[in-house]
Amino acid sequence: MGYFCKICGNKESNQFYDVREMQFGTRDKFIYCQCSSCGCLQLTNPPADLSHYYPAKYFSFQLPKGKYIKKKLNVYRDRYSFGIPSLIGRIIFAKYGAPTYINWLNEMDVTLTSSILDVGSGVGKLLYRMGDAGFNNLTGIDAFIEQDIIYANGVKILKKSLFEISEKFDLVMLHHSLEHMDDQHSVFKKLSTMLDPGKFLFIRIPICSSFAWEYYKENWFALEAPRHFVNHSLKSLNYLAEKYGFVVKKTIYDSRSIQLYGSEQYKQNIPLMNDRSYFVNPGNSIFTHTQMQEFEKETKRLNETGMGDQAGFFLVKR
Repeated sequence: MGYFCKICGNKESNQFYDVREMQFGTRDKFIYCQCSSCGCLQLTNPPADLSHYYPAKYFSFQLPKGKYIKKKLNVYRDRYSFGIPSLIGRIIFAKYGAPTYINWLNEMDVTLTSSILDVGSGVGKLLYRMGDAGFNNLTGIDAFIEQDIIYANGVKILKKSLFEISEKFDLVMLHHSLEHMDDQHSVFKKLSTMLDPGKFLFIRIPICSSFAWEYYKENWFALEAPRHFVNHSLKSLNYLAEKYGFVVKKTIYDSRSIQLYGSEQYKQNIPLMNDRSYFVNPGNSIFTHTQMQEFEKETKRLNETGMGDQAGFFLVKR
């Protein structure tokens, strides 16, 4: 089968894999190609109607559930972590430290007034929390939400695609949304126009330069057929970054144990949203407590050695 890689254009010695839709368990089959040159995995036969695979119960369309008191304490913690003093914030910070997203932002010279765009934000879980923490120039976009959302804390979530945005920003973030976009060259070209030199692009994606892909192949949890058009390798992501004027300042690995237990479930024909799935019903899972502990331990090791299946890339516009 001849297939030109959509990233680097290579046609020679590419490998093909039959992959099932397993998040919701439709088991519809799709073909992914892995480029022998840049290593990127890409969907070759996307469905005509993707909306069928983004139902209302899809993760990013659900606001996080939680108790009011916990949310309020998070506000104090977040604000203290970003330099807004308070006694309650100091106490919580001393126990738990800064939340992960604050550590990300501290890598990118962001202030509370920085203009920040989250591409593929869903209903805006992260931006909503950031708005409560005091950030006042936040916008999210997602083409698959039902309608625009304007939150009381000033956060705007717009039903738009990346290509409908004309403004420039201090920071553009893509948290597990880049892999849902087909034409990666057009995406990176557009992103390059949205940032001035020295400004940041933050991308978090699944990475096939990982143990989970190499071991599980078609059953790799993060393949996410057919919602993921691409699953980058380190080489393919760096190829696009360099081509469109970005420098990778830093890479972090933040994979979770679901890369292992989710893939094991898929091997045994158990969808993610199934009553036997640990994700849905831990008490009815095929895994023991000891096995889950081992998955957590191995995930930590994989992240530390650069073999986790999720990575975050801090890119600076040249």
